[in-house]
Amino acid sequence: MLRNALLQIGHHLARLRQFRGDVQRVLNSPDGRWALVSTAITTSVAVTVTCLSLAATPSTRAYEPRRETATLPYDMLLRLAGLHAIPAIPGAASNDLYRSAGLIEPGIAGPLDRLLRFQHTGEKPQIENLTLTAERGESLAGMLENAGVSSEDAAAVIDAIKPVYGSQKIRAGQQFKVTIGPASTTASADNAKPAEAGTQNDGDNSTRRLLSLSFAPSIDHLINVHLTAPDNYFAENVKRKLEQRYEHASVTIDSSLYQAATRAGIAPTVVVEIIHMFSYEVDFQRDVHPGDSFEVFFSHYVTDGGQPAKPGDILAASLTLGGRTHLLYRFESEHGDVEYFNTNGESAKSLLMKTPVDGARISSGFGERFHPILNYTRMHKGIDFAVPSGTPVMAAGAGKVTFKGWAGEYGNFVVIEHDNGYSTAYGHLSRFAEGTRVGDHVAQGEVIAYSGMTGLATGPHLHYEIRIHNNPVNPAGVKVAAGRKLEGKELREFTAERDRIETLEASMPVEHTLAQAAAAQPEVQ
Repeated sequence: MLRNALLQIGHHLARLRQFRGDVQRVLNSPDGRWALVSTAITTSVAVTVTCLSLAATPSTRAYEPRRETATLPYDMLLRLAGLHAIPAIPGAASNDLYRSAGLIEPGIAGPLDRLLRFQHTGEKPQIENLTLTAERGESLAGMLENAGVSSEDAAAVIDAIKPVYGSQKIRAGQQFKVTIGPASTTASADNAKPAEAGTQNDGDNSTRRLLSLSFAPSIDHLINVHLTAPDNYFAENVKRKLEQRYEHASVTIDSSLYQAATRAGIAPTVVVEIIHMFSYEVDFQRDVHPGDSFEVFFSHYVTDGGQPAKPGDILAASLTLGGRTHLLYRFESEHGDVEYFNTNGESAKSLLMKTPVDGARISSGFGERFHPILNYTRMHKGIDFAVPSGTPVMAAGAGKVTFKGWAGEYGNFVVIEHDNGYSTAYGHLSRFAEGTRVGDHVAQGEVIAYSGMTGLATGPHLHYEIRIHNNPVNPAGVKVAAGRKLEGKELREFTAERDRIETLEASMPVEHTLAQAAAAQPEVQ
């Protein structure tokens, strides 16, 4: 057996040597080499043609749900339909288009059927996001119902909002973002069952619910309402995070303080607060002159996007009039009372304000004068402020109303009794403020009446008197008692707060602005 095996191996080796010799003779011949190359090319072409033929054969598989985005491109669908847009395709022709492409079998609905159902039945999208604007006199419930929300859902939303925000506070122009959709949005479209034959959606909103509602009643608050259960709504009041920023401004006055400050970019609310701070010791109609200046250090709040949200507090302010500087600091007591004090802890408030009306000019002073109606000279016991009829008249100081009514030539008249024997009187009033009664206590700066020209008057103005122990004195020159002075623990706390404000103020750059009215307003010839 071993011998036979060796003989067979030798025979095979001889045949291999012979085959190698034949290959060498072919490769050494030019005709042989060309024949080999030609055979290889022919084989390659045959394989390529076979693969292309197989790829071009239409698929006979049925349409499979959840694979519709890979079945047929949109432009190919339009070319097969011979149209430029889907809305013109008849709904009954949708299956024919799929069958012609070899992508669908009878009885199986495809994505085109759902597209055409929305077009031909007018069915609304599953989810709608709307922005509603409240009209004057419109209620929240009525606005929601007009948008297609059921009366039951609208009432449920109102009930949910009540604990966090009263629906009666809705104002004209306020915007509401609303989401309306199916009652259940948890089921995805992929898991939706194909529609049964003959089933139609008529676009009715009866099965649709208000899913969410949100609005901002103020710049720093947001109300969100969500559908948390089939018939329950949950409302929450979200407080927006605001950033506190500080500003440090200095303005030189060349006309009025108010005009100079607003032209410098300072908010009107800040300017009005400055005027109130210094109104106890400064007469802004007579004490302020061109060349005077003021400096203010205040805070304000902005949103996350840097938009102004709301004003803050004036921490410190100084007013330089005729070379004399008045400096005040904000201080809040442990009881929450806020006042402004000078460097030594003395309150800016005095017993009486110098001017009980804003924007006034003195039309007649204190003393002997010729009466324009009675036509003889007699004592004028107060000063007259020329202001338009209806200008609010403020109590010059805290006290008790001792008289309110008609006082002959003074017309409508009010008398207020203050501490230390002082009293003030206000005449020629057009009307009294609502709620002002004899015996009531009023706060300093509280509106008690409105200016007019009742009694003997040639024009609208306020007659203002200051009396000491019932004797009239000149309001323009009287020295009234100063406000309180901090002592002990309060003074130490104020000193620490003053130092904190000064340190913070020193770290802020001064936005110095010279307001020039002549440059802003051309001179009239």
